Amino acid sequence: MPFPWGLFNRLSNKQKQFWTDNGYLVLPKLFKPCEVDAVNRIVDELTKNPRSAGPVTIDVLHGNYAGQRFLCADAPRDAFGGPIKINDLFLERPEVRHLALNRRLTQSLRELMDGPPVVCNSLNFLWGSQQPDHFDTWYMPAPVGDKLAVSSICLEDVRPDAGPLAYYPGTHKIPPYRFSHRGINAVDAEMPACRAYIEEQLKKTKAERKEFLGNAGDVFLWHGQLLHGGTGIKNLHHTRKTLVTHYWRAQDIDPVRLAKFHEDGYYLLREHHAAR
Repeated sequence: MPFPWGLFNRLSNKQKQFWTDNGYLVLPKLFKPCEVDAVNRIVDELTKNPRSAGPVTIDVLHGNYAGQRFLCADAPRDAFGGPIKINDLFLERPEVRHLALNRRLTQSLRELMDGPPVVCNSLNFLWGSQQPDHFDTWYMPAPVGDKLAVSSICLEDVRPDAGPLAYYPGTHKIPPYRFSHRGINAVDAEMPACRAYIEEQLKKTKAERKEFLGNAGDVFLWHGQLLHGGTGIKNLHHTRKTLVTHYWRAQDIDPVRLAKFHEDGYYLLREHHAAR
């Protein structure tokens, strides 16, 4: 059921069990339109005037520049005409931190993670990501155990042809693939064997692929070991504006690396990624 604005309801035992069984949870209507609009205005301003973005970078996901990362100020203008991700606006803009670390969200994360969450990165998408299916632990494994969680906040209603998020309930229970270094963070040369293992596990578990069609203000939470990706965009005239945030746990990180937002939420003190 929707969360009343300005009031936190503890997660029910049913919600916690659903998370344990499925590896995700939907929090409908968690944010007010004015909170969503505040972040959309920032993103609109950045895309219209990239030189105002300072050290913020974008990853281009389309066209001739796909796979490249630019400082916003240096990005080709046509890069902003298709799928991109804007990296780590939480480091620069309090409006983004307000959403990613809003108490209505962080108190839920605290219950699910057994400790207060820390933002370790954020990604603003204008269109669907179209990313292949993956586990977030391949790229940013938690400092301790499996304590990585992710939120995707809908900044507009999601249309079926706009490349919705795809996910596989229950796949967080699949034993992680171990690379040659014995860890779970990806080694590029070993990904074919890893993906073959995942395909085998999907057949064994019969996990079904689903799509999330949320509305503005809805939040989709997932476990860091849940298999997910972005579906193909069928209509580029339809955007899918979202704020995706990855969280570790505060108690697993050296306190000197933390900035306290409130007692239930922190963010990591770090530099922006370099352009490449």
